[in-house]
Amino acid sequence: MQNGKLTLLEPNSVIFASGGAKGITAQCVLKIAEQVPCRFILAGRSPLLDPEPVWAAGTPDADLQNSALEFFKQEGQKVTPKELQQAMRAVQSSREIAATLGKLEALGAKALYIHSDVTDADSIRSALQTALKQFGPLTGILHGAGNLADKLIENKSGADFDLVVNTKVLGLRNILEAVQPQTLKFIVLFSSVAGFFGNSGQADYAIANEILNKSAYILRQSLPDCRVIAINWGPWDSGMVSPDLKKVFAQRGIRLIDSQGGTAALVAELTGSREQTQIVIGSPILADLEPALPAAGALTVRRRMTLRDNPFLNDHVIGPQAVLPATCASAWLADACQALHPGLKFSHMEDFKILKGITFDDDNREYTLELKPVGESSAEKVIYEVLVTSPNDSSRKTFHYSGQVTLRKDNPTAPRPASIRALKLDPSQTKDGSQYYADGTLFHGPAFQGIQEVLLVDEKNVVTQVLLPPMESRSQGQFPARVANPFINDAVVQSLLIWTQAFYDAPCLPSRLHQWEHYRLVPFGLPVWAFLQITQHNEHAVVGDISVQDANGVEYYRFIGLEGTISKHLKRFIGKKG
Repeated sequence: MQNGKLTLLEPNSVIFASGGAKGITAQCVLKIAEQVPCRFILAGRSPLLDPEPVWAAGTPDADLQNSALEFFKQEGQKVTPKELQQAMRAVQSSREIAATLGKLEALGAKALYIHSDVTDADSIRSALQTALKQFGPLTGILHGAGNLADKLIENKSGADFDLVVNTKVLGLRNILEAVQPQTLKFIVLFSSVAGFFGNSGQADYAIANEILNKSAYILRQSLPDCRVIAINWGPWDSGMVSPDLKKVFAQRGIRLIDSQGGTAALVAELTGSREQTQIVIGSPILADLEPALPAAGALTVRRRMTLRDNPFLNDHVIGPQAVLPATCASAWLADACQALHPGLKFSHMEDFKILKGITFDDDNREYTLELKPVGESSAEKVIYEVLVTSPNDSSRKTFHYSGQVTLRKDNPTAPRPASIRALKLDPSQTKDGSQYYADGTLFHGPAFQGIQEVLLVDEKNVVTQVLLPPMESRSQGQFPARVANPFINDAVVQSLLIWTQAFYDAPCLPSRLHQWEHYRLVPFGLPVWAFLQITQHNEHAVVGDISVQDANGVEYYRFIGLEGTISKHLKRFIGKKG
């Protein structure tokens, strides 16, 4: 690194850009050249016509059609409208390519254009090898080539699918096989929000882009010294978006990416210090859809979970076993329901029960999520009864978690209860949260050590400040902070354990949550305050309500009727040391 920036772009860099002489990819190439005028190898299927056909030479684009018609008429050639359009497009493409090359040279960069189809392995290998003999070892790849064949899935042909998917997927493979990967400093894959969110008429395009997303993670592991990024672009304000389509996007609240902002965002990824593998730039494409399932329908989702796929579990171990946090299970239920209904949001959960928690002594078990709609679904509200089960050794079901999840189009405005500023706390009573992890009061490892300060512990209340630093997506495993943040939620629930340790000298574990009112996700890196109020307790159980707020007293969410089972037997594994 130099001056805090990655040295991915240098004057001697050699960058290959598929689809890089035209359109959005060309704009990105030019933006890179403005920053660092290095060397570029641009590839595309359109030929660079030098010289242009007689009828086109010296003729402005606006007059190409008349000039071509007059020429073919004089030559006695009969051409169909399709052939005429193809001839004109070839000239216009060639001019766009030549313009890009000219702009690169004006910026002080060196550029070559190779006429090659990335889906043709022999062609791209031969062309690239020839270009690299002139420019030297390749240091970067921009894979921007792509095709569209938008149709409803029942109208798509095999040829449509191959055209769209092969350009991105087979094209990437052919490019990588044609170069020496060990010389690469970066690979940028131009993906799309269609792959991340899906989009009507683009099943093949979504598949192709999601394969690029997953390929980025594989490449990052196999090329540890190479920066790999899959950029899920939103729609650009370019020629592909007609005025009518712009109106549709505006009605749906989808902002278009302007050229300056989009290209600057790419350069920022190549010159900054972030290391995310998959990013979204621009607005998501979310359809305003009716509920996906009829009221009487039911859905079953199966998930195989392993300790290896969820590294955070190593920080949630009770005795000899890694245990799935109840907050991960509840977030899983909410996330699964919301995923079925783009446009609806998780609003609240009722009667969440931990029936038999999931442990990871058997590291390769399949779990079933059963979702059953309750009542009449609408575009405004959907309710599901959700149950998590797994088969046991007797071929019967083991019941793990259950709850009722409500989705709404518009959630209520978050309330403003009394904030941390309104409480009269004694600063001398504030304790550093780290001591509770160090002395064994809390058993949690680093992924869940979110309690920064304990401001109050008395017979009825616990007040804590909670914050967790950003966590890599890989570390979040199969339970990413998407609809809710299960890692911060767990740190919030830990206040119940602090209370039972203080007043019953015994640990507790959550067993039931009567209601969860959800307003917004708590992000990593932001401090929040958790206010626990004990409502019932005896030597076997404790019940409390928790409000999670920002510094101004605006709620993120509220747990109502959170029950914990108190067990002195757990003192073997949880409790103050010595």
